[in-house]
Amino acid sequence: MSLKKIQPYIIAAAIVLAGLLVGGLLGTRKDQDEQGPAKKDARPVRVTTVKNGTVFRTVSMSGKLEAVRKIELYAEVSGVFVDASRPFRAGNAFDRGEVLVRIKDDVYRSTVLAERSALLNELTLLLPDLAIDFPTHFAPWKAYVENFRIDASLKPLPKAATDRIRNYVAARNIYSRFYSVRSMEETLGKYRITAPFDGVVTVSEVNPGMLVRTGQKLGEFSAGGRYELEASVGVKDAPFIRAGEKIELRSADFDGSVEGVVSRVNTAIDESTQTVNVYVSAGDPRLKDGMYLSGELRVPVDEAIAVSRSLLNNEKTIYALDDSVIVEIPVETVALDGREAVLRGVDDGTRIVAEPVEGMYGGMVIDPAGVVETEGGEADSTGQDIAK
Repeated sequence: MSLKKIQPYIIAAAIVLAGLLVGGLLGTRKDQDEQGPAKKDARPVRVTTVKNGTVFRTVSMSGKLEAVRKIELYAEVSGVFVDASRPFRAGNAFDRGEVLVRIKDDVYRSTVLAERSALLNELTLLLPDLAIDFPTHFAPWKAYVENFRIDASLKPLPKAATDRIRNYVAARNIYSRFYSVRSMEETLGKYRITAPFDGVVTVSEVNPGMLVRTGQKLGEFSAGGRYELEASVGVKDAPFIRAGEKIELRSADFDGSVEGVVSRVNTAIDESTQTVNVYVSAGDPRLKDGMYLSGELRVPVDEAIAVSRSLLNNEKTIYALDDSVIVEIPVETVALDGREAVLRGVDDGTRIVAEPVEGMYGGMVIDPAGVVETEGGEADSTGQDIAK
């Protein structure tokens, strides 16, 4: 069949199809006109007006307790370890200035005595020449030699009145030998370690008769009374913790609690745990070095509100009511504590949805008759959440 013969049928079909489309569009418009404007959601919606303030939130922390005054003892000389006035054992208490550790020093002490004797010999030889060459400066040196004791620590040499006297004495090797002996006396003092404060031996790693080598650890010594807890907190929590804040510390090893005070907050982040260290000082007879403690600290968050966590959308937005339309507004989530969320970035006077409504979305139109105003959306002086 040729195209000319079927062309009238094609034109007729096109006219019929166009008529059907126009009729459908007119019918749809008529239905919309009959229904009127978009239907409003009649479900009740609870809203509250925001008022920013100070929110107090709880930060949990735990850690190991250590004595504030605690030292590790190392040997600076070598020799055989011997007990002092009392054994150097864990649990033994020592008073300040009492000998903690003693290393046998007989051989070295004899060497020091020999060097003192040699110095005395040099000084004795100096006196006759000094009496002839500088008779007016002879008396101080003579008195020094008369008071010299080989078994006692050296006293300072007489001060040279002039440069000539100084050079005269130095030429006879007096100063060099004197400071050599003084250095040996300092080394001799390292054979005994005295307690820098009242305390207790917490670790002992040596026994009498053991050969001690230079740099070897001998033990640990600590004072009771004051302790410090090193705890870790989240990076977001650290900016709200301030030095001087009080915290109640608890342990399974004793009943009740111990009051601690935040002494300092580290500004560096621990790379392995991505946390920040907080140090809490405490003092109580029940505390012991190495004890594990835990506590909860109430920290203030300024210019914030506390709401139910269920109101958050992906922890980034919440719903608010603008006239009769639901809008989704961005927020800064400061912290999430259990069922509570602490938020910033919501302007005062904003009417936020106080209870989640199933199927709610941005752009939803709400029937004004179904809006229920509730109190909350603010943080009072106690920081309690009243917008849940």
